[in-house]
Amino acid sequence: MPTLSIIVPARNEEKYIEKIVQRVLAVSFPCECELIFVEGHSKDKTVDEIKRVTEEYRDKMHIRYATQDGIGKADAMWKGFSIANNDILMILDADLTVQPEDLPKFYKVAAVGSEIFVNGSRLVYPMEKGAMRPLNYLGNKFFAVLLSLITHQKMTDTLCGTKVIYKSQFQKIKNSGLIEKLSDPFCDFTLILGAKLLGLRIIEVPVAYKKRIYDGTKIRRFRDGWKLLKICLKYSFHI
Repeated sequence: MPTLSIIVPARNEEKYIEKIVQRVLAVSFPCECELIFVEGHSKDKTVDEIKRVTEEYRDKMHIRYATQDGIGKADAMWKGFSIANNDILMILDADLTVQPEDLPKFYKVAAVGSEIFVNGSRLVYPMEKGAMRPLNYLGNKFFAVLLSLITHQKMTDTLCGTKVIYKSQFQKIKNSGLIEKLSDPFCDFTLILGAKLLGLRIIEVPVAYKKRIYDGTKIRRFRDGWKLLKICLKYSFHI
């Protein structure tokens, strides 16, 4: 079975760190698995908490950590992807809005072969009340339609944080220069459009979306939406 690296970008997520480790530990994967935290210059004690759980759980799970070089989720993911040792790269957002208990479903689909890119969808099952604002929901629907047209593959959600790709395929996306061309601060569209560029089959895995436990959303709807639209336009007309 292909080996697995779960990468968790974590900025100001101190309260979630041990919960992530405990819940991933409780999940069964039929392969070698490592958990990688990529810390994002936090203002709280996220770094200290990551170091603590790495030491405390070292006999139970292979945990590694790094600090990203720049800022933003995409920068954290590229750092995590570059240091991952295993075949499959899986993203888990630190806020646990996608539950670790759903991750084996993503692995099962990805394990079929490296020609598959797995994308989570929060818009199939009913989501927890308060998990997504109405305008965010409409924005997600809009980008799902737009990316479906661009990729020629049906998608119901493009911005779910959990995505899965083989490291070998990510390396091809990196070598293509797409990361620099798109300047995507979130990583979602770079991975989806990279999968399109490589001719990968995009398969969605529905998840039960949960609201953040400790604080509200970090999304800035209009500013972030405009950035995403520019990425789509740049890809369509220049790439």
